[in-house]
Amino acid sequence: MLSIRNLFCILVLALLPGWVSAQSQGLIALCYHNIAAEWDGDPMTTTRDQFQAQMAWLKAQGYHPISVQQLISARNQHQSLPEKAVLLTFDDGYAGVYEHAFPLLKQFNFPAVLGLVTDWLETPTNQQVHYDTGLKPRSDFLTWPQVDQMTASGLLEVASHSHDLHHGITGNPFGDLQPAATTRRYDTTEQSYESDEQFHQRIKSDLQQSSDIVFKHLKLRPRVMVWPFGEFNRETLDIAQSLGFSLSMSLQEGSNNQIDSPVIKRYLVKNNPNLAEFIRDIRNIDVVPPVRVVHVDMDYIYDPDPEQTRRNLGELLDRIKAMHINTVYLQAFSDQNGDGNADAMYFANRHLPVRADLFGHVAWQLITRARVNVYAWMPVLSFPLDAPDDWWVHEFDHDHNAQPILSKHNYRRLSPFHHEARKIVSEIYQDLAKTNHFTGLLFHDDALLTDFEDANPAALPHLKDLTPEQQSGLKIAALAGWTKTMVDQVRYYRPDIKTARNLYANVVMDPNSSAWFAQSLPSFLQNYDYTAVMAMPFLENALEPMSWLESLIKKITAYPQGLQKTVFELQAVDWRSKQKVPDATLAEQMSLLRRLDAFNYGYYPDDFHRDKPSLDMLKIQLSLPQNVTDQP
Repeated sequence: MLSIRNLFCILVLALLPGWVSAQSQGLIALCYHNIAAEWDGDPMTTTRDQFQAQMAWLKAQGYHPISVQQLISARNQHQSLPEKAVLLTFDDGYAGVYEHAFPLLKQFNFPAVLGLVTDWLETPTNQQVHYDTGLKPRSDFLTWPQVDQMTASGLLEVASHSHDLHHGITGNPFGDLQPAATTRRYDTTEQSYESDEQFHQRIKSDLQQSSDIVFKHLKLRPRVMVWPFGEFNRETLDIAQSLGFSLSMSLQEGSNNQIDSPVIKRYLVKNNPNLAEFIRDIRNIDVVPPVRVVHVDMDYIYDPDPEQTRRNLGELLDRIKAMHINTVYLQAFSDQNGDGNADAMYFANRHLPVRADLFGHVAWQLITRARVNVYAWMPVLSFPLDAPDDWWVHEFDHDHNAQPILSKHNYRRLSPFHHEARKIVSEIYQDLAKTNHFTGLLFHDDALLTDFEDANPAALPHLKDLTPEQQSGLKIAALAGWTKTMVDQVRYYRPDIKTARNLYANVVMDPNSSAWFAQSLPSFLQNYDYTAVMAMPFLENALEPMSWLESLIKKITAYPQGLQKTVFELQAVDWRSKQKVPDATLAEQMSLLRRLDAFNYGYYPDDFHRDKPSLDMLKIQLSLPQNVTDQP
């Protein structure tokens, strides 16, 4: 029976004005774990009463829970999904699903998916289950007769949640335990990462074993793969599909507008939400929170003394946690002299020197301890490769009969028209993604070509006989195409990443300057999730900095989705005077951004050693509400 309080909530909330209709949403998939009589403090536990209230609300609001077969039939265009379709799933195979959820599913006649970790169910009753890094009683989990009874009802479909991938493995030299399904195991003895062949065999053996065990007990093979921790990539999807798993499930955010996608996104139900909280989350499942970002130099963290590096990282983590932001742009390359050109990388790779294999550790600590999204801040063209002259950007030498020469720009850049250069750089990005966990890519401001560039021999045939305007358009497209190649390499291993690219503010302020940089705001808005505009009035020597910033904001506002897809990067240092920008100035700029509805913003650089900008100011001007910064 529903409690009187929950029943009252259902009636009142259904009548409240202002709720956005969910009918425009795609398929909503809900991920539950344990269902218990009382809350045990575990964030993955939902009480029976709250679960019952949530199911009753879904039914009262006209949601239609669907089966896996309905979803597969819709994907194969044999039938359509009902309006307001919802998919119920339960991960890990807790006994509470049988005891508390199953009776309610029968009462409502709601189908669901049951993701089982077969190693846990195969654990003898007199032993404990190795659950992640701890132990749990075997009685906390289902028995095979209980699973058989639930599947026989026709309401529950068994999925694989792996055999033994629901735990962390050593993922880097610092010993971070990272999801087994998407991590290249790091061998501390050999000081090397797992090979492609070893990784492929480990994942394939595990999924095959899980399928075989389910078949042994239930005489059927699972067709759904529920990835532990929601972690998957193109490699693991291909392996799963080769073994007969036709559908995968993750913990990506949002509803599913494309049901033909190989992976179903699911909303993680956690912390035992009451009915009002549950309704709020369902209504806002596709709402994208504002981006509040701090741009961090890895060169400030690394120290030849490992103990000092550890202290530096701890100091940064404490500061980022205290800010209550949701994003960090983290330098993945070393630039010791500050000229913007990469000197070495902070991750293992096959082509460039490595200052320290540190990026993956810092990113993981920021993601898991500070609960922020981490974008790998990467060069686009300025890599320290020992390459022939014809790989690099050239310009026309006006003093010598317009003959092409190597560019004199302070950024020494590879030509985006050179195919061998593209291949090498794509392998660097591939190495970054293969052995490091991160959530986004920020493309450095080295992705530019002046109106006198690129006179590279590989580019000249493409630019020949074009007007200056056409040449500018071709160069803009070439740079975007180059970055797309890098994104494709990364998304093979990190499919969830978002993208951002640094844009010079002059490109927005003066339309003529688009040709001077080979950059275009409309192109950026089309090709990247976010445009990180360098909203730095002192860098641009603006006579009236606040008026300049206001003009920049208003110009971007005029573009469709301009404000939604632009992150305004303020400067915390005036590089002309070599002085820190005062807190009062940054606070005034951040207030102006919010007043003009520009809610995505941050700053560079962060000097966490000297508390610049001050944490007290940032807590007022940069912090997000606590519920926005709570990542799954």
